Amino acid sequence: MNTYHFRGGGDSTYTFNLADLLRKYGHSVAFFAMQDNRNLPDPNTDLFVSNIDFRKLNRKKNPLTGLRVLCRAIYSIEARKKFNKLLSRFKPDIVHLQNTHAHITPSIIFEAKRYKIPVVWTLHDYKLICPNSHFLIDKFKKICEACGKNSYYKAIQKRCKKGSLLASTMASVEAYAHRIMKVRDYVDIFLSPSKFLRNKLIEYGFSEKKVVHMPLFIPENFFKKSNGNKGYFLFLGKLEPIKGIYQLLEACRIAQVAKLILAGRIEEPLASELPNLLPPNAQYVGVKQGKELQELLQDALALVLPSLWYENQPFAILEAFARGKPVIASRLGGMIELVEDGVSGILVPPGDIRALADAMKWMVNNPEKTKEIGKNAYEYALCAHSPENHYRQLMEVYRMVIG
Repeated sequence: MNTYHFRGGGDSTYTFNLADLLRKYGHSVAFFAMQDNRNLPDPNTDLFVSNIDFRKLNRKKNPLTGLRVLCRAIYSIEARKKFNKLLSRFKPDIVHLQNTHAHITPSIIFEAKRYKIPVVWTLHDYKLICPNSHFLIDKFKKICEACGKNSYYKAIQKRCKKGSLLASTMASVEAYAHRIMKVRDYVDIFLSPSKFLRNKLIEYGFSEKKVVHMPLFIPENFFKKSNGNKGYFLFLGKLEPIKGIYQLLEACRIAQVAKLILAGRIEEPLASELPNLLPPNAQYVGVKQGKELQELLQDALALVLPSLWYENQPFAILEAFARGKPVIASRLGGMIELVEDGVSGILVPPGDIRALADAMKWMVNNPEKTKEIGKNAYEYALCAHSPENHYRQLMEVYRMVIG
């Protein structure tokens, strides 16, 4: 179950890939999500929770809107009622959550436990231990762990969410509410794609026994080693400041020998700024999916992901590895576990524009060595992120919680 029932970010990509994997081995799968005109067809769409656009509501910035957003983000009576109907219709042996914060809310967990159905939750961010979900003060793009285990009021003091007092207050109240409701106690096992996320959860009070490290996987048909490239670097994912987009464009301006293609969703204000920010050797091509996305990866020299936040386990890196492409990434969070410096890619200090430019220039000037690093990346992905390994690990967890 995931908020969005269309292929967007890494969480929804994993959700659909996991469903395909489970069905391949004979399991029945049902989805629960939020209604959206971008959703893929599904037999249970009549039970999906009604749509709410928090970004649109937050623009209205008044107490009444804030209260509506807060109530929906903490607990959804509608979601629990509709989930009850889905449980009666489908009768699952297990409930597996992905990203359900705010839109669906943890209210569905209580319904699953009422029926004594085990709950497993794959975490894709830090929402359960950070009100702003990514340990970052949005306004300054600085890592922040001031809230610690329970001091969520500091999110209000620092206005960490969008630089907004209202948004930060709502995030803080939501965090306190879910601690009071003991949401984490009702989940049988948390699955953490990166060791970094697992260690953070334990550091912030989670039981070691309840947090299992389980890397994400790449579908079998995505593994395709590329023998050539068209010499460009590829940024893949949502174009937003926390991904290091401003630093990447400036590094590209410095490294004039490097060509850059950016693909992914973009929102304001960056969307309006981008035409003026793009150097002559960079191009934005919009959102790419399916065959177009695969061709972009196939023809790339390397992927570049200079994120400023603790990335968990970026799916873009895994997709690049599966195509035999090395990755330039920040030495931060879960990216360190994937990219071995000098072996499967190059790690640079987060926010260091000069180091990023130098890494790009090095790959352009050393094509054979870059190709060799790409082969290493492919072999690593084949070994550590195969669907077979993931299925075996997941079945061990499922059997354990079913008991």
